[in-house]
Amino acid sequence: MKNLYFILAGIICIQANGQFKAANGTYIDSKQHISSHKSIPIWSEDFSQGIPSEWINEGNPSLAIWEYRGPATNPSNLIGSRGSCIPEGLTGEPIASTTTENGFILFDSNYWDNNANPCTAQYFGTGMAPGPHNASITTSSINLTGHPNVALQFEQYARYYTGETGVEISIDNGPWNTLYTNTFDQGLTTDNALLVRVPLPASAGNSNNVRLRFVYNGFYYFWQIDDIELIDIFANDLLTEDATFGDFDILDPTHTTGFEFLEYDQYPVDFAPELIFQGNVFNFGTNNQTNVSLSATLSHDETLNVLFTATSPDSLVVSAGEMAPFEVGSYQMPNTIGHYSIDYLANQSESDENAANSLQRRTFEITPVTFARDKGDLNAVFLPTDNYLNATFDMGCVYLLPAGDFVESIGVALAVGTTTPSSVYATIFSFSLDTGIGNAIASTLDYPVTSEDINGYGEENIKILAFDNPVYLSQGAYLVTVGSPEGPGSVYIGLSGYSEELTAWVRFNQSDLFYLTRIPMVRMNFGPYVGTEELVSENEFGIFPNPANEQTTLSLPGTEKKTVSVYAMNGSLIEEIHLSESVHNYDLNISKYRSGIYRIFVRYGENIASKNLIIE
Repeated sequence: MKNLYFILAGIICIQANGQFKAANGTYIDSKQHISSHKSIPIWSEDFSQGIPSEWINEGNPSLAIWEYRGPATNPSNLIGSRGSCIPEGLTGEPIASTTTENGFILFDSNYWDNNANPCTAQYFGTGMAPGPHNASITTSSINLTGHPNVALQFEQYARYYTGETGVEISIDNGPWNTLYTNTFDQGLTTDNALLVRVPLPASAGNSNNVRLRFVYNGFYYFWQIDDIELIDIFANDLLTEDATFGDFDILDPTHTTGFEFLEYDQYPVDFAPELIFQGNVFNFGTNNQTNVSLSATLSHDETLNVLFTATSPDSLVVSAGEMAPFEVGSYQMPNTIGHYSIDYLANQSESDENAANSLQRRTFEITPVTFARDKGDLNAVFLPTDNYLNATFDMGCVYLLPAGDFVESIGVALAVGTTTPSSVYATIFSFSLDTGIGNAIASTLDYPVTSEDINGYGEENIKILAFDNPVYLSQGAYLVTVGSPEGPGSVYIGLSGYSEELTAWVRFNQSDLFYLTRIPMVRMNFGPYVGTEELVSENEFGIFPNPANEQTTLSLPGTEKKTVSVYAMNGSLIEEIHLSESVHNYDLNISKYRSGIYRIFVRYGENIASKNLIIE
């Protein structure tokens, strides 16, 4: 169905309307944007004064033209797409550009085709200017005299169903030629905001009459643009970007859950990943570059030891303005706790005149127990539309467990804006792209929120929500959420980084499920989380000998009564032993157990400690 968000026809069908939808509301960012260049632009337009009067704005149908969203317009710059796929009374997400507060421009194909009627097939084409649409907005003449090497940069947020969006260029009143075309998949959305860079043709250098035309030619969804600039560039300049250490592809049929090879910021030691090194190299110069390759170097930050280094087996000629993907290799991480860095470096035969942007660094951690998707520092929150402000809600991320294990607690970063008194709880759901959110597997009690729990932008204080008893999860995908009975207008869950498509979610009133484009700071702990009141350091609990075959001694923490629980790694309870507060060492008879790995839990008071026991 053309007016519904989807990945492939028929793959997603869980909501009442049959499709997943993006959450409607506003992402409030820290606004710590990184400048796209270090020099003064030759020419720029940030739309602080609206669409310049000398620009040409035209469309077919004639009513369907580009719109300006500014702080004083109606709709304002807080609103993105208004099309019929946005539920009645709600608004789409605006572009999160560097100067979005000054305004931006938008072509809203969905709005023009069917604004007022329900988002169903019988109402297609009933809007004020039904599609397909061919709309363009053209700049006035730009003088590039004295600038031999020039590139276009702009920020965009785009989604379309059919057709294409792109930029054309005319030099010295010559014909219009394609400069850039968006090449993302049907029905998918770009990052918000995505920075586009493309060198101008060599013939544009030193021209006193260059014009640009932004063209929407297609059917449905939108294209939002802001912060257009022309800047001086170098003749030889390779840019490394989109470097990854996973192979996430929700459309790959070999990925049975769709969530294989997601990247995580923190991996528990038992889930040390296989890294798959890939990245793109973009020629941001005006000359073709030869023998282009990509190298990757993995290092342990504390010891500075190099664990892996390699260069892509292929070397290519990359034309000006072109992007080339490279695969470098793979490496199985050891289960060694620490911080790690991967340096990706673009190489070529020419001498790179701007070598600093040839290097891109990615980082991650191997932790004792924590599994985390977010990027570490709180940098955004999500404010839903008014009709959901007081609704019950759950917000969280999809996690794919490579093996069965016991989760003991969920961590969450609560953001500024959260009110007290309020409370939060954690829930783990089964989840799949075929059936969506499933039954709740386990939930914590409500935990009160205090002022000490609340983070400002850039902070990373984690509140721990412990389960009454450890929860065994088998291999597979889960949606791990934190919610509140007070609603998202009172409790703000911190966000950090941009989420892969359909891997972060919010649910209102236990029924309305939407995906998020930012990553909620909701983490899993597969063991005692050190440094919290709820859980204690596992070095207070000892097992010796380990491995063992007949008997082992448990060194037990705490001065309270204790319960020792022995679990097989399939989640089944093998034995439970109740001990008095005076027992600090206990000889566990394991002669009756089969060989294998067992998880030993000790509960004392409100605390839990655990360790694995290997029986030979």
